Amino acid sequence: MSHNTMLARITFYFSLVSLATAQFGPGGRYGPYRGPDPGPGYGPYGRGGRGRGPFGYTSYQDFLNQREKIVIAHGVLAALAFVIFFPAGAILIRLGSFRGAWLIHGLLQTFALVTYIAAFGIGVWMVNNVPVNLLDHYHPIIGIVVLVLLAFQPILGLLHHSKFKKHGRRTIWTYGHLWLGRIAITLGIINGGLGMLFATETRMFVPTRGQMIAYGVVAGLVWLLWVSVSVFGEVKRVRERRRVSTKEAELEGKDQYA
Repeated sequence: MSHNTMLARITFYFSLVSLATAQFGPGGRYGPYRGPDPGPGYGPYGRGGRGRGPFGYTSYQDFLNQREKIVIAHGVLAALAFVIFFPAGAILIRLGSFRGAWLIHGLLQTFALVTYIAAFGIGVWMVNNVPVNLLDHYHPIIGIVVLVLLAFQPILGLLHHSKFKKHGRRTIWTYGHLWLGRIAITLGIINGGLGMLFATETRMFVPTRGQMIAYGVVAGLVWLLWVSVSVFGEVKRVRERRRVSTKEAELEGKDQYA
């Protein structure tokens, strides 16, 4: 192959890349829109806002409507995980004294984790497909941190259970499981409220004032209930240990004079 032929092919390839970038790249006729809200008539569908856009949408408004539904699904799943399922599992293990409570706790927390992973997956989709750099904001960053923390919980939970069953007392794995869970749930609840603010700022979805107040009230009450039950469980545990210690001391004293 001659030098001129190779140069001609390279020039041709670069021309194709430039053409594709101009048409399908950011700001292109068929590419994602990367600028501010363009208003009616402009967007990822070319001038006039009509035509076949990404994912089969036929207008910029259609894209906005579908995006709003996706954002709502993301928020609902995450709220169910952190306001309902995770706290319910934590409360159950504190108040439940029946056989197999730990197993139900584990299953419920696993279901909550799967629910959050689904919400996280929707968040990843939005990061990759919404024409805004979402990773520059606090909400998705906190969401990633929470998922990383929760990823260790099943392992720590199993280690806690096996060690507690063997030694009959708490170990370092117990405290790791407890406090990692407490931090993750608290961050998740807070991040839900931050997510509503974030959606408003980016105009991806604008929740009403009533919706924001409702989330804050319900999430706050659930968090207070969960913390109260946790404190009650710790106090009950300390009292039980003192009672057992006192009883053992009394038995030892009687044995000395037997």
